[in-house]
Amino acid sequence: MTVPHFSVVMPLYNKAAHVRAAIESALDQTLAPHEILVIDNCSTDGGRELVAAIGHERIKLLDLPTPGPGGYAGRNLGIHAASGDWIAFLDADDLWQPDHLAVLAEGIAADPQVHAAATRFDHVFEDRTQPQRIVHKLEEAQTLDLAGFLSAWLAVRECPMWTGAIAIRRDALFEAGLFPEGRAVRGGDKDLWLRVLAQGTLRYDPRVTAVFHRDSDNKVSKSTTTLDLPCLVETARTILAGATGREASLLRRLVNQEIAHYARYAMKYPGRTAIRLGDIYLPEGTGTAALLLAAKLIPASIRQSGHALRNRLLARA
Repeated sequence: MTVPHFSVVMPLYNKAAHVRAAIESALDQTLAPHEILVIDNCSTDGGRELVAAIGHERIKLLDLPTPGPGGYAGRNLGIHAASGDWIAFLDADDLWQPDHLAVLAEGIAADPQVHAAATRFDHVFEDRTQPQRIVHKLEEAQTLDLAGFLSAWLAVRECPMWTGAIAIRRDALFEAGLFPEGRAVRGGDKDLWLRVLAQGTLRYDPRVTAVFHRDSDNKVSKSTTTLDLPCLVETARTILAGATGREASLLRRLVNQEIAHYARYAMKYPGRTAIRLGDIYLPEGTGTAALLLAAKLIPASIRQSGHALRNRLLARA
């Protein structure tokens, strides 16, 4: 068996409180990473200096010239600089269990033709831990094609792949076009996974090997909105042109589901959604259309007060 050489790609921006633990979790793997590429884009909290002080031979510290959150650009720079044949992603505020890379390697060995490998993970909030939602069929390790991947995603409204719990062939990433830097500020991860799975398969293992910290410092998801069209809609429409009948049906449903997510989240923001009714696939998307109309027509003050009331009621429950 040829053991994968995992290049770990870690973007860094003002994560000084977390980055050492993240790197240590990568260095403590039972299957050692080939290298750890940390890409800093002008951190101002001393995080870059913390990484430099670790001084491990496997760590390579790279720099982006533009300050601010830049996960997509940072990851793309890391992919270009990597010398391993597989890329494993780990954000600077998340963690791996010691067997994470070993489990990924086991999955790749079980099906050497796959383009991606993924494991299950835990969502960790300040007050609770919640395992990734998966469909029953994913409770056993298996290989998923595009239709299987989409079906699993739609069934639980949660993508089977999360950035910190996957590895992708480096050449498959280049074939798929890398992260959509300059095209999106959020949702670009799922957009890339969709492009990768349109060209190859995913090996999924249900063992929990990674930790997704949802309430850590400086989360990009908390500083961006969902007022624009989801990034993956354009990609799904492109894939539709060559999709089978089943794949096309699943892709249309995915577009509607993601727009519904964005419309629901947009109810919390003062701005008005730019998503159009024409972006929805009908007739199956009638519920999504109703939700989008509400996001467009209900005044922001009423939307926000209703959201605040909901949060108060949940706090009392």
